[in-house]
Amino acid sequence: MKHRLIAGILLGTMLLTGCGSLTGRHNIDSGFSYIESHEYQSALESFDAAEENGEDECLLARGRGIAHLRRGEYQEAVDNFLLSLSADEGIVDDMDFDTNYYLAEAYLELGQYSDARNVYDAILKFRGKDTNAYYLRGIASLASGDHDAGYSDFSRAIALGNRDYSMMIMIYKALDEYGYTDEALSILQKAMDNGSDFMTNYEKGQISYYLGNNAEAQSYLEAARNERNQEKEPVVLLLGQTGEKQGDYNYAVSVYRTYLSENPESAPVYNQLGMCQIKQGDYDSAVSSFESGLALGNREYEQVLKLNQITAYEYLGEFGVAASMMADYLKTYPDDEDAARENIFLSTR
Repeated sequence: MKHRLIAGILLGTMLLTGCGSLTGRHNIDSGFSYIESHEYQSALESFDAAEENGEDECLLARGRGIAHLRRGEYQEAVDNFLLSLSADEGIVDDMDFDTNYYLAEAYLELGQYSDARNVYDAILKFRGKDTNAYYLRGIASLASGDHDAGYSDFSRAIALGNRDYSMMIMIYKALDEYGYTDEALSILQKAMDNGSDFMTNYEKGQISYYLGNNAEAQSYLEAARNERNQEKEPVVLLLGQTGEKQGDYNYAVSVYRTYLSENPESAPVYNQLGMCQIKQGDYDSAVSSFESGLALGNREYEQVLKLNQITAYEYLGEFGVAASMMADYLKTYPDDEDAARENIFLSTR
């Protein structure tokens, strides 16, 4: 059995064809469409139909792996990713690397950090300048308690992308989460010191925000909000949070509402507005904001919007409404253990 790029079992050559035929894969295509719309049970049913129809084993196992991963069924995900990789008799291509990233993610979720590191090792043997692989291997090392190996990988990722400030922020968050806050802040301060001449206002605002320099962050982000070529949504989300961070919820609400008056199709801004209104105690407005966000049909934000809306109804004291909504929510997201526990609480109200 051939496991591409896994645990050091690597191909010495790259001769080859990728996973899957372009014909005879109707059910597989349906399954991946369901994955895109976050309908994972329907996706699994489509992949079952694909198996019955004799469709491509490599692709359907990959699809099942992704669906199980997103449902929180991590061992099933691992089993299917391994099956997909072993069924692929073709070229080592982008899909192989992508499947390995999913496999490593499942190992991380299972707490099998050594297995995850092995997958990233294998990826890096083929792609020695893959900053994401260095970053994720660093996460696996930190999670396993190996700070030095983790920091080494983070340093390598930064060296390969010395102007990739999004990566630096992710590294900051990882180090901070595991208790290495001074190191985390040092990375951001060095980025600001070395890059201030060519960083955008948004990048300066981001770094300043995480450094705790809130006034500077607001200044940079306000400037970025007025720049013609700057994508506005991420600026607005962070700018509003500078207000929330200081307890100035009126400012944050104003930022979000001003943006939505001109760009009403933003589910993440509606979500953040609703969360801010909850903090203000304005629960009716929060419910309305979450409803507006849900009406946009943005599958990526549907789960968080639904859960936050339930929370708003709880704060309103409408426990019957919240309980009914939670029951519907758990039918769609049965793997959400926190929501299941909250459902037990609601059932006693």
